Amino acid sequence: MKHKFTKYLGRVTENLELGFEEKWIYVHYTKGSIEKTACLLKNENKSEQQYLEVFFTENNVSEEMKKEVRKFFKNERTHNDAHWNEFSTFLMKALSLNMVFGITIALCVYAGYKAGALLDSQYDIYPTLTLIGIFSGIGIGGVTVYSMVQRYFKSPKQKWKDREQSANLEQIEVREYPVIDVTIEDVRKAVRTFSDKLPKGVYRTILVLDDNSIDYQQLAPMLGGIPAKKFYMSKETYDLFEESEKQIPIEMDIVQKAVDQYVKERKEYPILKYDPLRRVNYYQLLQEHFLKTAPEIQFYITDLDGLITHIKPQKKTSSQS
Repeated sequence: MKHKFTKYLGRVTENLELGFEEKWIYVHYTKGSIEKTACLLKNENKSEQQYLEVFFTENNVSEEMKKEVRKFFKNERTHNDAHWNEFSTFLMKALSLNMVFGITIALCVYAGYKAGALLDSQYDIYPTLTLIGIFSGIGIGGVTVYSMVQRYFKSPKQKWKDREQSANLEQIEVREYPVIDVTIEDVRKAVRTFSDKLPKGVYRTILVLDDNSIDYQQLAPMLGGIPAKKFYMSKETYDLFEESEKQIPIEMDIVQKAVDQYVKERKEYPILKYDPLRRVNYYQLLQEHFLKTAPEIQFYITDLDGLITHIKPQKKTSSQS
């Protein structure tokens, strides 16, 4: 989910766009003619705000923009506190009703016991029916209490909301999308749109199936149909791939996890010191047991805070350096 901030500093406009993912923070910052883009890898035990403070300092972000972002994080914490208050209210309701629930279960168990004991005395098979009666009473009491909880704690507004959501789900299930031809760029745009609409704490990895293929049922509303061919996504870097490259995201996820763990423990990248291509050194990862086997595909570490890529970087010429 992305958040945008804008500040007007005289004739200069300052813009900041933040995207929070599970493992990194996407930052796009512009101030006049200055433009900076970064992916901040969350590989340390720090808050999202602390990661951004470092970026702000390095790029001379204005105090007004910093205050706006801090205010945003403060509101997020307030929102979380509100959820905690709701939970506390729920807990108080539960505690106030515990006596009613206890009496309900006790009566059910007692009734089951008496009924079982009565039948045992008639058929002379004590304590078989008594035990059956007790356990039946426990079961009936539990179901009764559960029904009471559901009715008491669910407000009419929530009931209506649940009914509406259920109706929407039925419409989604009934609707059939046509099979369409799309490009990988079309899918990439649809994934971004889908990701922007996700609530905080939910990431686009919910689109990825076990074989790293994309779940088109969730993307169909954005694409206007079901793609005729499969596309695949890395759960770690979110890179997209076509059918002919479906093995890449599987190995990419394994290597990215190994690189992240290596950096977390060693505070350096697993690459040779003077390697201009910044190839991932599988030997180091194997020696330290971060990898079990060496992948067939060569990956390279990018400048985006340790994210890897399968695309071989071009060597810098003397004119570029």
